[in-house]
Amino acid sequence: MTTPPASVPLDATLEEAARRMAEAHVGALPVVEDDHVAGVITDRDLVVRALARGLSPQVRVEALMSTDPVTVEADTPVPAAMHAMGTIDARHLPVVDNGRLVGVVSFDDLFWFVTSQLDELAAVVNATRKVPDLFHRRQHRTAAR
Repeated sequence: MTTPPASVPLDATLEEAARRMAEAHVGALPVVEDDHVAGVITDRDLVVRALARGLSPQVRVEALMSTDPVTVEADTPVPAAMHAMGTIDARHLPVVDNGRLVGVVSFDDLFWFVTSQLDELAAVVNATRKVPDLFHRRQHRTAAR
């Protein structure tokens, strides 16, 4: 997960949200009120729901954000976070601890985590493939004596 999380306050404008996304190199921002997640605004919201409709950059994010966002607790297992992300077809999830925003987990974060786990598993499998071969050779030499 990314910490500290980039976010914007509820009263931020679309222009401020776009700038914050650009500065943080992210495609979604939690919208916070008193450190609690009130919503999420995405780069797609800015383009499709704002710019394409001719909305002013001074409109508040509150007008376009997704409300009642799905969040995950900081101790949520990776498979559960992946499932949550998949069920809502999102690429970012705010991470909370007792309701307070502590991070954001992205599809890319989860992809890299799973990939590293698969690399480690492949190393274990490759190592275990060598063990029977070594045992077989030792056993064969002993039997030949």
